[in-house]
Amino acid sequence: MLRANYGGIFLLMAMESATIPIPSEIVLPLAGYLVYTGEFEFWTAVLVATLGSMVGTMVDYGIGYRFGRSAILKYGRFVRLSEKHLVSSETWFARHGDSAALLARFVPLLRTVIAFPAGIAKMRVGKFLAFSSVGILIWDIALIYFGYAAGQNANLIVSSLESAFVFVEVSVVIAIVLTLIFVSKRHKKS
Repeated sequence: MLRANYGGIFLLMAMESATIPIPSEIVLPLAGYLVYTGEFEFWTAVLVATLGSMVGTMVDYGIGYRFGRSAILKYGRFVRLSEKHLVSSETWFARHGDSAALLARFVPLLRTVIAFPAGIAKMRVGKFLAFSSVGILIWDIALIYFGYAAGQNANLIVSSLESAFVFVEVSVVIAIVLTLIFVSKRHKKS
């Protein structure tokens, strides 16, 4: 993404949606910032991110559909997918039915693993794609727009962070001084 190309967004989003831990919460706002700087076009970035996510989620759906729960449990550890995560997504899927493919797109961790139980449950692929694409599209638009808006307000954000850092620095100095006073008084008593 340092050289700002759409292929990078596509690849990173495909990897995230295929349960490789690459957070869209970082990738997409950065893409939005690049929209602000003029390096990307908003709707093209959204389209590319959404297509990448759809490819990645279809990989996970296909694994669940073809190989089932036991294979996911056996090999999931390679992408940090624990049994706990799988059970959580299966519970969500059981509770919400097919709409879980849409709703889970807004829940951290479930967003990337919901495709496995959809595949395991043999959800119709067309229905899975429809629900998933709507959720992914909304998520991608929101995060890319967030990055764009942050770019528009970069000076305000930086000045706010500078004020916060000054407060943190002063607090740390005060905490160190108070700790030294407390320790020296305690040492004198003993």
